[in-house]
Amino acid sequence: MRARRPALLAPILAVAVLTAACSGDDPEPATKPTATASPTASGLPAGTPVPELLSGVRCNPDDDGVWAAVGVVSNPTKNPVSYQVSAQVGPADGAGPATTRRLVDVAAGTKVRFRLDEIPTSSPDGPCHLQLLAIQPD
Repeated sequence: MRARRPALLAPILAVAVLTAACSGDDPEPATKPTATASPTASGLPAGTPVPELLSGVRCNPDDDGVWAAVGVVSNPTKNPVSYQVSAQVGPADGAGPATTRRLVDVAAGTKVRFRLDEIPTSSPDGPCHLQLLAIQPD
């Protein structure tokens, strides 16, 4: 089940590592969207940043300028872990809207794919920033 929640990215850690992998190939999308207001939460839940568990990340706009991110989250532990992956397009200032998905109880020693669609943008040309947190399930 997919949970999609716009949220503010408060602390964006290890963004520089992922920024290069997230930029689009075409600097000018066919149709430039305008930045629109999106609902935002007061912040992200407490969690432990674990950017090293992300792999195969791509974050690009489509031909209409709508951003999406895909990738894989690994659980190298011996216990199930819940994660929250968030994507923000625009400056890494924590002020822009983001799309968030929770991956609940990822089995020990496994990998799970994620997809974040229709990421709101504060800057249609990017860049894209991702954050992965290990969190306590609700």
